[in-house]
Amino acid sequence: MTVRSSLVFLLLAVTFVAAQANAGVEKKDTIESLEKKTVEVRPGKIILDSSELAREGYRDFLDLVSSDPALRAEAMRRLGDLEVEATEADQLIENIESLDTRGFDNAVELYQMLLEAYPDYRRNDTVLYQLARAYEIGGRTDEALAVLNELVTRYPDTAVVDEVQFRRGEMLFLRKSYNDAEMAYREVVEYGDASRFYEQSLYKLGWSQFKLAWYEDSLSPFFELLDLKLAGVEIGEGDERLATLKRAERELVEDTFRVLSISFSYIEGADSIDAFLAQRGLPKYTYIIYSNLGDLYLEQERYQDAAETYEAFVTQDPYHPKAPVLQVQVIEAYKQGGFPSLVLDGKKSFAERYGMDGPFWNRNPREENEAVAGHLKSNLTDLAQYYHAEAQRDGRKSDYQQAANWYRKYLDYFPGESDTANTNFLLAEILYESEEYGDAVTEYERTAYGYPFHEKSAEAGYAAILAYREHEKVLSGVAKDEWHQAYLDSGLRFAETYPEHPESGAVLTTVAEDLFRQNRFGLAIAVGQSVVGKQPPVKPELARTAWTVIAHSQFDLANYTDAESAYYSLRNFTPADDAVASQAIKDRIASAIYKQGEMARDAGDLETAVTHFRRLGQAVPDSAIRATAEYDAAAALINLQAWDRASVVLEEFRRDHPDSEFADDVTQKLAVTYLESGQVGQAAAEFERIADTASSTDDVRREALWKASELYEQTGVLAA
Repeated sequence: MTVRSSLVFLLLAVTFVAAQANAGVEKKDTIESLEKKTVEVRPGKIILDSSELAREGYRDFLDLVSSDPALRAEAMRRLGDLEVEATEADQLIENIESLDTRGFDNAVELYQMLLEAYPDYRRNDTVLYQLARAYEIGGRTDEALAVLNELVTRYPDTAVVDEVQFRRGEMLFLRKSYNDAEMAYREVVEYGDASRFYEQSLYKLGWSQFKLAWYEDSLSPFFELLDLKLAGVEIGEGDERLATLKRAERELVEDTFRVLSISFSYIEGADSIDAFLAQRGLPKYTYIIYSNLGDLYLEQERYQDAAETYEAFVTQDPYHPKAPVLQVQVIEAYKQGGFPSLVLDGKKSFAERYGMDGPFWNRNPREENEAVAGHLKSNLTDLAQYYHAEAQRDGRKSDYQQAANWYRKYLDYFPGESDTANTNFLLAEILYESEEYGDAVTEYERTAYGYPFHEKSAEAGYAAILAYREHEKVLSGVAKDEWHQAYLDSGLRFAETYPEHPESGAVLTTVAEDLFRQNRFGLAIAVGQSVVGKQPPVKPELARTAWTVIAHSQFDLANYTDAESAYYSLRNFTPADDAVASQAIKDRIASAIYKQGEMARDAGDLETAVTHFRRLGQAVPDSAIRATAEYDAAAALINLQAWDRASVVLEEFRRDHPDSEFADDVTQKLAVTYLESGQVGQAAAEFERIADTASSTDDVRREALWKASELYEQTGVLAA
């Protein structure tokens, strides 16, 4: 039977089968009736070179059919499509950089013959589309663009007009023909969001208009794109504000924000944002638009423009959740620009606008705005300290009053903060310095006895006694007697509350060291903890010694978890420039973690062992025992038969420790884990690696190569 007769037979057979299949579907058949049917699935055979067979079939068909123009045109189109697809597939499979374009050239010739021979063929728009595609893939982009231009001219209503216009836009944009590109992208945008090229075209339409210096025109497509991309997206903070988006989309959005900032800077800055959004409405990301423009001005060292831009958003909606953040940026811009008086005014505005008793907190819950509270604390502190310093320098009564005012606001807004007691002490100090001794006594005593013990407790208690004495000088009669009795009570309270000796910390540290040298580790730990727990805190060098005793003792007692924690604390007291000590602590941390892994492994808790072995490298990446820990983690996972996880660890081991003494063993273990997890191809590669290993014997090489061949045969790689 000839190829042609075979083809005719095949076409008839397909027609017959299709007819039989349609006839077999009766009206009484339903989806539910299919549940009772069984389907026998027979393994089929892979038809190699099916694309070439199809092309041969169409070539034979063209030789047979010469009298039917419709069939001949259809066959020419399909043959051309197959030529393009086959050549493109070869390019992808072989990763060919210098592509043999004969397949594309064949397709181009077929399409051109078809267009010339059958100008009225009903699918000539598709033929032109494929012709342009063949030109483009073959690197002949000028011809591709010309064909696309012809296509939109002759067939403006083609079903693929949106894609055609997008491809035209891309080619024109690359040629810097921004005007023509803009019109092409606009056609896609007008087509609407039914097109899968809609969002890309919005982006490139905006860029085309930007390149043409049509900055105001470019705003609309960019904002439309942002509305689409950020719909339903939770916008976070800082560099991770778009973390919920995929990387490509995140980069697209950030680039859109960037070009918008540039556009607004070319127009009228913040005023142009105000004007544009007044017409369009305020999207949820409005604050980012203002913030980004301000940031751009900062990069350009246009500090006042930056501050005014941030302020523009704050003025627009001062109680928006992000308004305080931009108010902080106003202050920072003036600070960078070297405008101290404007910085001071900005801090005052922030403190007055976002005080805890203000309307901002009615709209914004405290628990969701801790950063704002933090800025408020910082500004209140800065204002109080500024006026305190001014008062000490010039002695002006108004400066003393300003300082006291800001200290009191801090205490009202943050009564339970860790530094509130210290602020209370500073308030007492400013009152004492301004000779308001009676009020100073009240604040000193509140500082000394109204808070948990802190570094200023004893000092405040003693200062209260001094203030009592000063105020008593201006009193007389009963008032003086009552005041003097209060003074005595305060003195007794002070003596009873603060009996601590200033050198107690040093003494306890010495005791702790002695106990450690005697191997009395339990007592050494207890004494050391009393040292590091003292308030006010002991000197850093004493704390460092105490933490050393605690950590080493815990380690020697095999309390490795507590030892690790203590070593972390010790590290906080180790000078940054003491490289030797820092390295010793890191080594101790690594050893403590490794020991925890060993204990878990010895107890049969392999999962916990894996956790410790793996986290060693995270805690101390440069540890000398990291490779051993990773290797032990892989071994434990293999014992757990957690093949996939073991493979990951082994792969990382090979990557991070290519020269390890365990390299050959890792290869063998990888072969096993891949084999056990059904990753046949990867297992075969590892067996090949085993065969190539210098330490492998001839027998091992033969067995490894045999196993690799068997595995490759299973994957079908050899048959292909």
